[in-house]
Order: sequence, then C-alpha cells, then structure tokens
Amino acid sequence: MFFIKRYPDYKSICICTRLYSFAKKSHYDILNLRKNCSDKDIKEAYIKLSKEYHPDMNKNARAQEQFVQVQEAYNVLGKPNTRAQYDSMIEIEINSASYAYRPHVPYNLRNNPQYGFYQENRSTGYKSNSYYGVKGVNKLPNTTIIMLCFGIAIVGVILQVVVIRNAYLSHRRQIREKNMMLAEELDKVRASAQGKTNEAQTRMMLEKIVTAANPTMATASLGQALASEKKKSLQTCRRCKNLKDSGSDCGYCTTHNDITYSEIAKKITSYLY
Repeated sequence: MFFIKRYPDYKSICICTRLYSFAKKSHYDILNLRKNCSDKDIKEAYIKLSKEYHPDMNKNARAQEQFVQVQEAYNVLGKPNTRAQYDSMIEIEINSASYAYRPHVPYNLRNNPQYGFYQENRSTGYKSNSYYGVKGVNKLPNTTIIMLCFGIAIVGVILQVVVIRNAYLSHRRQIREKNMMLAEELDKVRASAQGKTNEAQTRMMLEKIVTAANPTMATASLGQALASEKKKSLQTCRRCKNLKDSGSDCGYCTTHNDITYSEIAKKITSYLY
C-alpha cells in the first residue's frame, strides 16, 4: 500500500502489463475472422489458411508455426461447445484487464448525511408504536415471558387441586350426613318395634307406604303386605290338611266331630227305648 501511494503510476503500469499479456492474437485473429462469424466462415477460413501455410506448399520458416496456430484455432472454434467456452474465457480476460485496483473501504452509515434523520425516525417509531398492540407496553425479554407462563401454569394447577379437594370433602360430608340420618331412622324403627305385635308393625309399615308419592304403588304394597301377613298367621291342620288360624281349632274338623257325636247319641237312645 505504501508503494502504491508513493508511486501513483504503478496502477497504469499494472494495466499496461495485463493488456500486453492479452495483446497476443486470438483464434479469431489467426483465422482473420470476427467474433460474430458463423461456423461456415470458420471452416472456409481454415481450409484457405491451411492450404496457404501448409509446409509442403509454403517453404517459409514461419509457415509451419502459422500452420500450427491455424490448426489450434480451428480445433477450438470448429466445435460449438469449445467455441462457447473460449468466448466466455475471452470476456473474463477482457473484464479483468480493465479492472483497476481500489482499496476496500467499509461502508459507514454514520457518514451518510441522512443518518441523523433515519435514527431520529427510528427512535420515535419505537416509542410511538407498541410491540404487542397495546399502547405503552414495550417488548418483554423471552425469559420474562417464560417465567410468566410458568407462573400462570402453577397458579392453574393450585386452583385445580383446591377445587378437587373441596369437591371431595363436600361429597364426603354429604355421605356422612346421609349415614347419620339412616342410623337415626334405624334406631327409631328399632325403638318403635320393641313391645309391639306383628299387627302393629304391619300397620305402621302400611301407613308409611300410603304416605308415599305414588298411590298405585302404595295400594299394591298394601295388598302384598296383607297377604303375606295372613299367610304367616295360617297353619295346616294335621287331620284334614286344611288351613286354620294359628292357636285355634280347625273349623272343618270341629263341625264334623259335632255331627258324629249327635248321630251316635240318637242311635243309642233308639236302641234303649
């Protein structure tokens, strides 16, 4: 860099050197053709120059060298793919030869005269516009957002646990109250059943059934209870196998016994008199 600054003509020297390196004849110059020539022109120029510079036809000392150059030029330009590669290579060499060295200076935005206006508008835009769509709320860091999410999740879990616990305790309290009511009812039934006959207990049960909500069901239950009570109070007579009340004589057997005794008495009196 010091050498370039000390000798400013060094750039022109480099450019001249590159131009001289590319100043040698191209394949188009050897065949005396332009760059936009056709394949037919290339073939005709090759035939013409090969005959002209052939060693058998031309005894000049440079004829053989020129013949070799013509042969190389045709080998490159005679095929479309090699010609396209050669044309692109020539374009690159011409562009690189016209390139002048310039020291790289990084772009500095602060040197721009509009930098102050841009910076002022940017700062005012950040202040006026809200990030989350709510005026006055600035952008929060990601860690703060994550902590807020965790806090909301923990509060939700605690509330859910409290609700489930209260529901469980309420259900448990209802079951306990129901058990106490049933126990009190059972004690009342046992106390009322002591010292009472089956008929009184049946009457009490029937009264409870009658006070039920459905009269039809109450009537059916009443009939069933009476039938079962009547069936329990009946027994089978050992003599005639008929049903009789428990603790009383069979009416069928008693009637037949009375008839038999009267007939026997009549027969005895008839024999005596």
